[in-house]
Amino acid sequence: MAETTTQSRYFELLGRAYEIPLESAGFEDFLDAAHDFFCADPETGEVSEDVAKFTPEGVEDHTSRLERIFDVALKAEAQEAETDARYHSVLRVAPGTLQVHGNEAAVALLGCTLPRPLDELPFDHEALAQVRDTLSEPAREDRIVLATVEGSDPRPCLALVQPGRTDGAEARISLSFIHWSDGLIDRLGKALGLTESETEVLQGHLDNKTPREIAEDRGRSPETVKVQAKTILRKTGCARMTDVVRLAASMSYLLRKMPDERQSSLDSWATPARALEYLVRDGRNVAYYRHGPSDAKTAVLFSHALIQGPFFAPAFLNKLTQGGVRLLAQSRPGYGYTDPPKSAEEFESDTVADALAMLETESVDKVHVVGHQLGTSHAFRIAHALGPRAQSLVFINGGIPLQEKHYASMDRRVRFAAMATRHAPSILKMANALGIRSFKKKGVRAFLIDRYTRSEVDMRALMMPGVMELHANGTFHACEQDGIPFFLDERSKHSDWSADAQRVGCRQYWLQPEDCSILDPEAVREFVGKLRGARFETEPGAGAIMLYQRPERVADFILDAISDTSDKGRAVSP
Repeated sequence: MAETTTQSRYFELLGRAYEIPLESAGFEDFLDAAHDFFCADPETGEVSEDVAKFTPEGVEDHTSRLERIFDVALKAEAQEAETDARYHSVLRVAPGTLQVHGNEAAVALLGCTLPRPLDELPFDHEALAQVRDTLSEPAREDRIVLATVEGSDPRPCLALVQPGRTDGAEARISLSFIHWSDGLIDRLGKALGLTESETEVLQGHLDNKTPREIAEDRGRSPETVKVQAKTILRKTGCARMTDVVRLAASMSYLLRKMPDERQSSLDSWATPARALEYLVRDGRNVAYYRHGPSDAKTAVLFSHALIQGPFFAPAFLNKLTQGGVRLLAQSRPGYGYTDPPKSAEEFESDTVADALAMLETESVDKVHVVGHQLGTSHAFRIAHALGPRAQSLVFINGGIPLQEKHYASMDRRVRFAAMATRHAPSILKMANALGIRSFKKKGVRAFLIDRYTRSEVDMRALMMPGVMELHANGTFHACEQDGIPFFLDERSKHSDWSADAQRVGCRQYWLQPEDCSILDPEAVREFVGKLRGARFETEPGAGAIMLYQRPERVADFILDAISDTSDKGRAVSP
């Protein structure tokens, strides 16, 4: 009976996997099914007894098939988007008669048959007058007109009117709907110098709502909305809100043509190359990032997390630079621009050897090693290989060797990875392959919001200025080579590396966020209590994104550890 139950959960998991290319929430549903495949009790994190007796068959074949399905779907969507981009709504106005012809897109947009006289187009009266004036002007300058396509459901659109350049030449009118997206509204409000509240009032007018409707939507009085509308008029120099709407429409046309640097960086899926350095070791390219003065006497080696990579807030880097610190942050094998290991079995040893080669290239003798989240076990191994050259070990939201007793307090996603690594690695590989494709399709913003949506602290941190971009860079770093590290590093993370932690002889400093959604800080405190020469602190109000949420606090903690090590000496008593 147990085997039948496990098999049914396995089939549910596969069914969810095949829905991922079709459903926007498909990957989240798959992860839920994958978690439930392993977990008997979500409250305790207990692993189902029957999982150990059940061997999922054909997972690799299903993964390959799903990758092909996904890649075909993504290619088809890209081709469709390219076709849509070329297929604009275009009207052609014959000279003299002002008879209007148009393509199929224009017919669909206007909801009327063509050709027909210009005055019979379903535009509002004022827009038609502006189009006529533009076409009759001797100067024949292009003009942007905000028009309303009238009908049962009036819709605003932009009309780019281009008169014929010579006498007897036909004119052209390019039409496009205005999609007042959140991003466009935000950029528009900032460009006009409006507050967040005033921007909301403007959005209501752009949606053709009355002041009373705007007030009801916002839970404000009509008088408050009228006062804010007057402020908008003052800031824009307009006499009427209809003029503001036209101004906003013209600006939206320009803003859509101008790249939004913040958004484009989130769409790039390319690992940043600023401050990037290379070396070659054993025929492999090893990439790392260098920050701070090259002649600094103090060096810090940073071992990064999985999707929070070797990228840092300016406040963090400034603090370290002011403290006379040179920061060296390697990319582990398969991350960013570092070549993957020659085999999966060499991942951990290559990570250590790459770090030592980086220090040699930089002519660094003694160094302080910092481990961040999943980079903790690697930091221990690097410090052990360095021996007396390792001045201290500093951990920022450090990890511990995970055991089943820790599952209860884990985030569901981390718990699934831990269970899959130990009981069915092929399912973890499937999740990684499909997850990368899913979130490249939906965008890194959707990926990160889904990752932290169950933690109020992390969601607030994610929305802080600059944090989304920093975290996106880390995600790109992990996915640069199609997510090679996801499986290799998860396997390393969930192995028993407690012996590595016991082998180092330098002082240790641990800073854990009190509200970490990944791992209970008390579990970390218990582990650290068994280590020699380790100091443990927690940071109130901080979550899993502490490195970006509290950059100056983290930098100060590292600088304090460096100072404390200098005062007390490197080694600790056995």
